[in-house]
Amino acid sequence: MKHYLVYSLFFLSYNLFSQISLPTFHATQNVKSVVNNFQVGDPLIIAGGGGGEIYQVAPHSGIHASISETGNSGKNGTAGGSNGTGGLSTRGGGGGGFLTDGGEDSRRPGTRGRSFANGGEGGTRPNDQNVGYGGFGGGGASIRVNNSINDQGAGGGGGYSGGGGAGANNQSHGGGGGSYNDGANQVNATYPNGNNGHGKVIITQGGSTWIFTTCGASGKTGPTQNQCNSSYSGTNLAGNVTLVDGIQHWTIPANATYTIKAYGAQGGTQISFNSRVGGQGAVMQGDFTLASGTVLKILVGHHPVDVNWLNGGGGGTFVVLSN
Repeated sequence: MKHYLVYSLFFLSYNLFSQISLPTFHATQNVKSVVNNFQVGDPLIIAGGGGGEIYQVAPHSGIHASISETGNSGKNGTAGGSNGTGGLSTRGGGGGGFLTDGGEDSRRPGTRGRSFANGGEGGTRPNDQNVGYGGFGGGGASIRVNNSINDQGAGGGGGYSGGGGAGANNQSHGGGGGSYNDGANQVNATYPNGNNGHGKVIITQGGSTWIFTTCGASGKTGPTQNQCNSSYSGTNLAGNVTLVDGIQHWTIPANATYTIKAYGAQGGTQISFNSRVGGQGAVMQGDFTLASGTVLKILVGHHPVDVNWLNGGGGGTFVVLSN
């Protein structure tokens, strides 16, 4: 009877554990077997977005994107994410990471940046024209509660791990998002050599260069198929890019080693009271040996639209093997 009870408990425990859904993420494992040492769904390279700006004080160093895998903290202590998670929030929306969304203030639901896994949409601002949305690519939105200058904060940048939203002090910037690079011959940079404006991706191989942009879109959502068709008309990307919920899908044309350079978007700028600019996005470069027919998902981060007082975080830029 005792043996039967032990076996029954073991079988029940195994069944319960087998039903727990865990994230599928292989880029740090030693065994990779699907596409030239990378598994489908793995990130190849991610450039973090810069943190959002607020008007009262000069930027802190953490407002710029990080070239490490950990997102920077928002000013006054709200932690950035790590290992692909979103940044935390005390006031401003936390930036989204690769795996999980950023945090948000419970009084302003929707301000968090969405993770790449959840579509990468930027955070939604309150109904206040003086604060800003987060940029597409997981940027967190800025927040001002009841139009009070004593209860406000800027958003964190999106990235591999999200930047922290603004901390408890009402004069707080967002933190820059973290970055990721699984390539060879890496060249990585942030402030003062980071990116200003929208993100982009430049892929080169031999004498060929492909340049992926926001296709003229801005704000918290990605471009449409029509926008990219128009933007890429007359280039070597014409007819070769498919849009799925703002994420660009492109097929590797030949077996080769490709250099991929990703630029994260700059954090949101405020244009009143000294016109301070958001944190710079990271610039990440690496070489990747890829097979013909491999499909890449490319999310190009957006720089938030300028606003008067305090703004959201910039979107991270992601290059990921398609599932």
